[in-house]
Amino acid sequence: MPLRFLLPLALLLTACAHPLPPLAPDFARVGLDSGNRADMRAYRLDGELVRQLRFPDLPPGSHGLQVRYQFEVLGSMGGLGEISEPRRRTCILGLDWDFAAGQHYRVTAYRLGWQPVGYLENAAGERLVRARVIRCGPGV
Repeated sequence: MPLRFLLPLALLLTACAHPLPPLAPDFARVGLDSGNRADMRAYRLDGELVRQLRFPDLPPGSHGLQVRYQFEVLGSMGGLGEISEPRRRTCILGLDWDFAAGQHYRVTAYRLGWQPVGYLENAAGERLVRARVIRCGPGV
């Protein structure tokens, strides 16, 4: 690959990897952690569609968060006794919490069979509230 193509590619990749700015003391920050072989993205904040991959920093107070969680599930047995390829399952998880200013939070999720399990955690990793499954399936 010619060198003239490598420089723009390197600049593009480093632009995506910049760190987040420091948290302002009058806001709360919510991170997302879906572990391996899964993907989690911000979906709704207080009923409004979020058009980013993560939530914006939140003013303190009660907020409703929804995330789109996509994970891999094992394939099923086919008619000839063969196991089909793993599939992706998509679910919407929701939670409500009274967020405190200056605090960092994290929404974590994992799969338990075909069902997702999610929690809101504080910066110390303590579980604060369990997320509810709003819906799962195609078109989610």
